[in-house]
Amino acid sequence: MTEDPVKLYVIVMGILLCVLAYVAVDSYRQANEYERALLRAPTEAKQMKELATEVQALVDQLDKSDMQRGKRTLIDNVARRMGIVHSDFDQSQARIGRGIKGREERYKFSFGSGRSSTPLTRDRVAQFCQAVERQSRGILKTIEVRLSRVTGKGVDDPGKAEIVTGDTYKGYVVFGLRVVD
Repeated sequence: MTEDPVKLYVIVMGILLCVLAYVAVDSYRQANEYERALLRAPTEAKQMKELATEVQALVDQLDKSDMQRGKRTLIDNVARRMGIVHSDFDQSQARIGRGIKGREERYKFSFGSGRSSTPLTRDRVAQFCQAVERQSRGILKTIEVRLSRVTGKGVDDPGKAEIVTGDTYKGYVVFGLRVVD
């Protein structure tokens, strides 16, 4: 390279000075980031404490509800306690609309269509929906109720008679909840 040791010394010292300057600037930048993080720490700790309280409240809500064995089991147990037999019981999941990350779990409870499943009164359907929401501590919500009046011997078709004589219905109830991913 060069035979002059002074030139070599100056070049090596220049390179070391550049490395030292880079290390000093990077350390200064990291120290500023740590200082900003230290200043943010009390407010973030407060937020984490509030979020932990909310999570604990949800855990307590789940513990108090009868959902330890699952949502489908809870609906089935409420129906069994009320003496309601289902003709069909489906579970499905659907993505939530645009811009929201998550999914919606739906449980469709059909009644009154099968041999063992008898039609219900509107009042009985309302009591069933209310019981499911109460037993789940508000986690499961009634999303949709579809009822069709049952016609048969001595009962006029819907809309034909002026007085409703039969107050039994077949149909389905959809319970659900939203789960954020």
